[in-house]
Amino acid sequence: MSAVAEHFVYGPIQLADIPDCIRIAVANFDEFQQHPEYIQQWFERRIVHNPWQNALPCVGVGVWHNGRLAGFRAMFVQPWWLNGESVTIAFGSNTCVDEQFRGQGLATKLIEHSLEFARFNGTVTAGVITQKAFKKCGFVEIGGSDNDFYRLRVGYRGSWEKRAGKSLGYWLGSLFDINLRLRNVKLHSGGFKFAEVLHCETEFDELWERAKAGYASCLERSSRYLNWRLFDFPTCPLRLFALRDATGKLRAYAIWHQQGFGDAINMAVLRDVFSPLDDEPALKTLLYYLFAYWRENGISWGSLEVASPSLTSLFRSLGYEAVPSRGNRYLIYRQPPLADNILQNWYRSGIDGDYFDHPL
Repeated sequence: MSAVAEHFVYGPIQLADIPDCIRIAVANFDEFQQHPEYIQQWFERRIVHNPWQNALPCVGVGVWHNGRLAGFRAMFVQPWWLNGESVTIAFGSNTCVDEQFRGQGLATKLIEHSLEFARFNGTVTAGVITQKAFKKCGFVEIGGSDNDFYRLRVGYRGSWEKRAGKSLGYWLGSLFDINLRLRNVKLHSGGFKFAEVLHCETEFDELWERAKAGYASCLERSSRYLNWRLFDFPTCPLRLFALRDATGKLRAYAIWHQQGFGDAINMAVLRDVFSPLDDEPALKTLLYYLFAYWRENGISWGSLEVASPSLTSLFRSLGYEAVPSRGNRYLIYRQPPLADNILQNWYRSGIDGDYFDHPL
């Protein structure tokens, strides 16, 4: 540990420090006060059982005051594909300072010290103030001033069931859905099968090996990673649906979760889609089947929270509604800095980093 002014001491936190981190998080976040198991599960699943965590010499950075932990910034590792090379990125999360020590710049210092332990760092944040702190520390925003997220109406059944009751609402919603079905017909190509996947086998590794060379930068999508992130140690309820061609070959897949608003309004949030960049027929057909599945299950809206230049162009051409952002939520730090072509072609996905996960 290295001493700094004001009797605060910064240094790495290890597995043995996690209970103290949980104590601070529960004491200072309303969400964790109501559900302390959320933060405990997060540490267990994202850090303790993380197969890539040993790439870092610690699990985060802490600040101590008179020998007692006063704040922390957790860091977990994800495997990445960067310009033809396999690398790891340390994503910071759950930065928290005990209330009695706030207003002294400790959170910014925690960010600065976290950069000592990994030359490649990432974060996602919606807070305008915290974004300024990250930029001050040398983080660069991905995607410019917006998120490039899109939204579309998927179905009317849920809305009509809320207005007119379940039986009448079902029929009225189905009638209004006809236009949506016709809208999506242009996405469809024949000869594909669409099905949910509950565990990823070697076909996902084969797809990753075929596709990765086309990406300047994206999260590794091996079966090992997907199983860890989605099925073995999830931190939010994600579902994976795969598209296979007539020969049974995996061509594309989508990862999403569902959010509820009131009694009958549901939104499906698309967290990830993946296919070779030159396989647009598979990608479009994947969207066709996915939207149809959402509609048949009474989902009213789809939020497409995955972005890249090619995806943004596709969603715009299909007429989906762009969702304005208060600011960029995704920032990275790298020394030496990344080349502009990598930053501009960054593939952003809702399974990158600690992307606003919903509790289990």
